[in-house]
Amino acid sequence: MASQGGKRHACSLCARRKVKCDKGDPCSNCHKAQAQCLYEAPNSYRPRKRAADEDLIAQLARYENLMRKHNVDFTPFANTWVPSGLEVKTRAVGSPRPVAVSAGGHRIHSNCDQQERQTVNLDPCLWSILSPELKHPPIQNLQYKDDPSLHPTPPFSCVLSGTHPELYELHPSPQNIYRLWQMFVERVNPLIKIVHVPTLQQRILDASWDLPNVSKPLTAILFAIYTLAVTSISPDYSQSTLGEARDTLLIRYRVATLRALVAADFPTTKDFEVLQALVLFLLTDPESELTSTLSGVALRIGQRIGLHRNDTEVQVSFFEKEMRIRLWWQLFGLDSRVRVISSPGRRPSPWEFGDLRLPLNVNDADLHPDMIECPIEHRGPTEMLFVLMKFELSNWLRSSLTAAEIFQNIIHGPVKHHMWPELEDRAIDELQTIYQAKHFRYLDKRIPLHRSAYAMANLLIARLRFKVHHPRSRTAGDDGKIYLTQEESDTLFDSALLSLEMVDVGTHCNFASYLFTHMTSKPPIDAYIYVLSELRRRYSGDRVALAWRLVENLYDEHPKLISDGDNRFFVALGDLTLEAWEARRQGLVRDEVPQELNANPQFIQLLSDRRKEKAIEGASTPIISDFIMDADLDWEYWSDFLRL
Repeated sequence: MASQGGKRHACSLCARRKVKCDKGDPCSNCHKAQAQCLYEAPNSYRPRKRAADEDLIAQLARYENLMRKHNVDFTPFANTWVPSGLEVKTRAVGSPRPVAVSAGGHRIHSNCDQQERQTVNLDPCLWSILSPELKHPPIQNLQYKDDPSLHPTPPFSCVLSGTHPELYELHPSPQNIYRLWQMFVERVNPLIKIVHVPTLQQRILDASWDLPNVSKPLTAILFAIYTLAVTSISPDYSQSTLGEARDTLLIRYRVATLRALVAADFPTTKDFEVLQALVLFLLTDPESELTSTLSGVALRIGQRIGLHRNDTEVQVSFFEKEMRIRLWWQLFGLDSRVRVISSPGRRPSPWEFGDLRLPLNVNDADLHPDMIECPIEHRGPTEMLFVLMKFELSNWLRSSLTAAEIFQNIIHGPVKHHMWPELEDRAIDELQTIYQAKHFRYLDKRIPLHRSAYAMANLLIARLRFKVHHPRSRTAGDDGKIYLTQEESDTLFDSALLSLEMVDVGTHCNFASYLFTHMTSKPPIDAYIYVLSELRRRYSGDRVALAWRLVENLYDEHPKLISDGDNRFFVALGDLTLEAWEARRQGLVRDEVPQELNANPQFIQLLSDRRKEKAIEGASTPIISDFIMDADLDWEYWSDFLRL
């Protein structure tokens, strides 16, 4: 024990308790506590390394040991900078000065002069100087005029209250029952494949002549099929073929389907056919609030029935087992898409699905209710082509190490802080290789189903590649502009144009276009904006001609883009379109390409006339809170995977 005169430190007890010590012998605190009062010199101060430094040193040592183990001589590179081509991405992580990278990997500072930028083949991205309305559009997609969401299902209070005719009285005539069934088989069924056409068709034909005595599950299936068939056709076709307005039929059959499902006690059912009917009904308006709620109910019913398990407790035939697998894949995909659309905070994981195998690549004719063995799968395309290509994505997500790495990074933080662009591109390339090896090489794009399946897969790949490389994820230089190499610019333009082209193919196919857009994407506004921005300096060639054709289709199918002069975003988009068209005209004149000069198309003339009729007042700065910002861009484009 130290003497009282030499005490310079608190006693041990006061030091532990972090209270003031009077350094007595004993001190007053120890005396009150009746504890032994000891004075010990504290340990000498040793500066400690930060945990991050220790982790980094440990990792470096581990890597050096691995290289020594494999006889890799790394000493010449100990103090050498090896350009990786990732400098542009890393400046978004927080480098003190924005850095650009040339095609050869040489770094230059963003404040270098124009001559230096030309030397390394960097050009300013025209998108980076657009107005805020266009850089952060208030909408991401546009609805088509025949979109089923424009004709919502009446509320439950209307469905379950009041007096309604008997359900069997709401069926169409036997002739129209068969017509609606054929519409469903031709336009809807190839995209979903959850019913077995040969067996169900005979049951429908038999039921059409004895409607009052049809079972409750089959009644629900019938009305769901009517609704899907009417949803898949145009109003004109409905009037000419069925003799009634499409809107009237949609409301009638949606209400009837809900009533039939309630009569079958769907919330507590364990009947497979009732669940089939419920999923069919949800697909009639897949992005509604009602579907958002009921898809979760349907998923729980499927789990209660055991659809997600390979070794189901219920002994079923091989035929029923195959149909159960088809329904579960479709149901899980529907619920995932609904969750991504309606509840962005709910992030579904591909590993929630389970280990259920893919449905067989067979035609409906290869399956029979009495079969006891698995049929031989086809090597080439079958009726299951579209859904198998759709399911291929989820299957890849469950098995790919690259996909696992991506989603682990998403779970642990913003992707842009943890993931190199090479990882993102490698994931897209990996998926594209799978499609090419298993499906693309067998397709005949003259066949409508093959063409739609090809468009679906390519749209997904192009949209992902476009979002991965979009300049919104980059940091601008000191001059406020973003600089890209010509290769990067071409990749972005081609990806955006391909996604628009594939949307156009899918929405003008022979099948239910609303289902195609729900499973992939409605017209993506960001892609149109980027293409139009690039068309201010791309004015000749086949790709440019295709781009202008797609822009013209956009304005033809969405006339409000021209007519709604009070919408600041529509006005800004129209101004950009006119600017791009004028740049095209001037470029063709300058380069003396008279064969591509033609009269203004109608949409350009209408836009121009609109500007003349109503002079646009000074544009005010948009309220940022009204716009859909991209704080979570990385999750958005990888969660797009789950839309399939």
